Amino acid sequence: MKRVLIITPYFAPQSHAAVFRAYKLAKYLPDEGWDVHVLTVDTNYLYNEDETLTAALPEQVNVHTAPYVEPTLRGLRYKLGLGDRRFPTLKKRASQSKATSAAGSAGPEPRAPAVASLGPRLRSAYATALRRVVHIPDAYWPWYRPALRKAQEICSEHSIPIVMTSANPYVCHALGRALQRSGLKWVADLRDAHTHSHHMHSQDPWVFAFQHQLERAAAFDADAITVAAESIGLVITENYGLSSDRPIHFIPTGADEALMPPVDSESPLAEPYLLFAGEWLVDYGTQFLRMLARALEQPDIAESGLKLIIVGRKEVNRGVIGESLKELGLTDRVEFIDHLAQQELYRWLKHARFAVLPYSRRSRWWCLPAKLVDYIAMRRPVLALLPNPSEARARLQEAGLGVFLDGDAAAGARTLIAALRGADAAVNPVPEVCDRYLARQQVRAFSTVFGDI
Repeated sequence: MKRVLIITPYFAPQSHAAVFRAYKLAKYLPDEGWDVHVLTVDTNYLYNEDETLTAALPEQVNVHTAPYVEPTLRGLRYKLGLGDRRFPTLKKRASQSKATSAAGSAGPEPRAPAVASLGPRLRSAYATALRRVVHIPDAYWPWYRPALRKAQEICSEHSIPIVMTSANPYVCHALGRALQRSGLKWVADLRDAHTHSHHMHSQDPWVFAFQHQLERAAAFDADAITVAAESIGLVITENYGLSSDRPIHFIPTGADEALMPPVDSESPLAEPYLLFAGEWLVDYGTQFLRMLARALEQPDIAESGLKLIIVGRKEVNRGVIGESLKELGLTDRVEFIDHLAQQELYRWLKHARFAVLPYSRRSRWWCLPAKLVDYIAMRRPVLALLPNPSEARARLQEAGLGVFLDGDAAAGARTLIAALRGADAAVNPVPEVCDRYLARQQVRAFSTVFGDI
């Protein structure tokens, strides 16, 4: 039996973009003859949860946990039994409060995080202390020693020769290197260009230096490097001066075909709609929304009832673009839906007129977003506002699915209007390319890497 240990703090029942690469690998790797063990955290402080993800794992997948205390006031209070302010708990309380209110009794409001009771100066000092003193190299450093001990125990007990670390967080690089030094083979999976992007590394030089050192060690020392986008391999090679002979394996994250809706599934809306999945980042700006507003000035498009559906954390997405929607007169044309289980999200995506990728013309050229992987795998046409060149644009062009909103705002709006009126004949899916973005293709590629080291 081939055996591997996958190490990541992001795993089921957590349900967010960073989970699914390792989750789908674990779910389907047993079909390739592998005995799979996963090591993750015992406590989730930050993310949505979906227990159906855990239930869907085959019995050959052994999930282990190591203790993790988030190095914050919230984590300390939870560890000491002084209150549970983890995100999934607060969300559950809020849902119960709404249900009670609807039944006629308002009930208690969820308690705010402890730091919210501090004054502005103390909050600023607290955030600075976390960033510059406590979260080094990141917030998962308290997990390092418990995870290392547990990983060594698992590998010894089950005779596991290979570990795969999924990063970020940066501490996963440290775990992989330590386990490699104990005689195990190490596959370093890099999901993003972490030290390349200011969003993903510390802005404090000495903390960044530590993060850079850990990523550099992975780039040079790991027995194999896998990346979620081809451009990430280029960035790593350039940043660290790797030899052109250093193999870096581009393996896109795959959409889970087992969760895709049947051909005869019904649309969740009677009206036509566009769909964006994920968090609408501040960096995306409002360029796409302004184009949409121009398109809806056309009587035929307005009368169609077209909507933009935004699926993700409602409080985040509404907070980023809510005021812009009012300014543009789009409030009634945009519907926010909170986090959905993957299977339900796929149903919404299947019936969308277009998926939307509103990155702006300067944002994240190296990124192959998890949402775009789903769009390509399901062969959905994509309205894309992207840098030129960029990783996402290249993959959409290969797949034959991109409608690119290039040029100035007026030109982009004209392209959007033509697409909405049906002049989208240029969208022509390439089946063999789209199929590369299915979970089973991802798993077979990883199985080959594991087998070759």
